[in-house]
Amino acid sequence: MGALVDFMSNAGANLVGVFAGVVLALWTDRKREERQEGRERAVLDQDLAHSRRLVLSSVVKNTSEAKSLVRALETGDDPYLFQISFELAVWDATQIQFMRLASLDERVLLSRFFDQVSRLVRLIDFHRQLRVQLELRQIGLDAGDRSLLVQSAERLRAVAEDVRIDGLVVVTDLGEPVHKRLLGMQEAA
Repeated sequence: MGALVDFMSNAGANLVGVFAGVVLALWTDRKREERQEGRERAVLDQDLAHSRRLVLSSVVKNTSEAKSLVRALETGDDPYLFQISFELAVWDATQIQFMRLASLDERVLLSRFFDQVSRLVRLIDFHRQLRVQLELRQIGLDAGDRSLLVQSAERLRAVAEDVRIDGLVVVTDLGEPVHKRLLGMQEAA
């Protein structure tokens, strides 16, 4: 009977030892995975912050260009609007990564803004082509031509103002102090 008790005691101790070893191994593995996930999350957060800064810089530039477009349309200094240049390359380059990492609110705000900018760029191209075609004609502008140009300029002005306002909203909601200063926005104390 003593041998049986010894055997059971050794077997129980071995089982407890194996169980403790398995628990310790699982705990160690879980901690290693948590550290790895923490490092990966930190890298993703850093990527998101970098993408956000790039995209917001593009928002600032496009918002400023929209303001310049409104001024150019009011003064007529640049009839073909060649001095106006909107920037969509940063959004195109970072959009997939940004959409994967950003919050829903950020994605909605920035998608809306850059969709508006893209729309404005198409309208500018249309306005430029219209001006070129009307200028290259051999006959003078009639009332219909002038009306078309005025309507095109008014539509450009309205969309540019929408882009400017959307840009201000984006920078107010997501921008850093430097972005706000670049747009001449006052910081709330």
